[in-house]
Amino acid sequence: MRREKHLFERVVAFGSLHRAFLAASAGKRDRRAVRRFELALETRLWEMHREVAAGAYAWGPYRRFVISDPKRREIRAAPFRDRVAHHAIVAVVDPLFERGFISDTYACIRGRGQHAAVERYRRFVRARDGRGYAVHCDIASYFRSVDHGVLLTLLGRRIADRRLLDLLASLIAHGGEAPGVGMPIGALTSQMFANLYLDPFDHFMKEELRVRHYVRYMDDFVALVDDRAAARRLLARVEEFLAECLRLRLNPRRRVIAPLAEPRDFLGYVHHPGGRTRVRRRNVKRARRRFEALEEDLRQGRTAPEVARSSIASWIGLAAHADAFRLSRAIFAEHDPGNLGKRLLVARLSK
Repeated sequence: MRREKHLFERVVAFGSLHRAFLAASAGKRDRRAVRRFELALETRLWEMHREVAAGAYAWGPYRRFVISDPKRREIRAAPFRDRVAHHAIVAVVDPLFERGFISDTYACIRGRGQHAAVERYRRFVRARDGRGYAVHCDIASYFRSVDHGVLLTLLGRRIADRRLLDLLASLIAHGGEAPGVGMPIGALTSQMFANLYLDPFDHFMKEELRVRHYVRYMDDFVALVDDRAAARRLLARVEEFLAECLRLRLNPRRRVIAPLAEPRDFLGYVHHPGGRTRVRRRNVKRARRRFEALEEDLRQGRTAPEVARSSIASWIGLAAHADAFRLSRAIFAEHDPGNLGKRLLVARLSK
């Protein structure tokens, strides 16, 4: 693959930084940090341009917080100024990476989101008529385990611009969980690096192991094979490649070999061999809790109707890709914040 040159100038150009500001501030213009940055927008962007161009840009401290939905994870949010820099980098660099990705890798790629991955998986299962086995795994502590040396080597295979590589190296080192390892969950650039890091694994699966039916969504992947013996051989090769080439290991609790004749939980849905798909049970419980809380918040005036509408639309978008009309109707019979749920459900069906 050709290594790209003359990228640094495109990242630091004033126009690139201005477009990055617009992307980073979209939907957030009322936040204090964004308002303060925008008050002296031109001055701040030229200041960023000079610092990055001189190799003197100093990344700011991350704000750390924990979420527990669905599992407990620490999120690190970069200062707004750094988020502008992240957007400028991703806008230039990410399209170069995407050109080399296989067609069956998903997440944080335009047109290749969760639902596209789910549909691809369904298509593969239908092609096998429910026969064979699924090898379903994910990576243990993926973001915390990314090796900086391996990542920089992968970047160097695509980028021939030394100044940009130095900028990326400083960003990667700044976001490490420990010296030489880890990336922050929540950073835009981390999503880009995460897809690139597993790209060699994708090519290994498709080109060396010749797995025809394979889908990866970030670090969650499924490979479909003919029988249990083939599944065991595949799993052994996968573990060997990940350890030797990427310094990663599989999550022992998500290291599954199962017949395709059994239901498979993948990307928020439980897929049944006959073609029926239901929403994962914990997602249903979470929706019920969320709508109950939203009802009370709307009554007390603590939440705007737009927030409730967005939350309900998110559920309907998820349920629309499953056999979940009756389920949605039952949920909205129990809890319907602002009487929006049934109306949005009918509107979705009428399209």
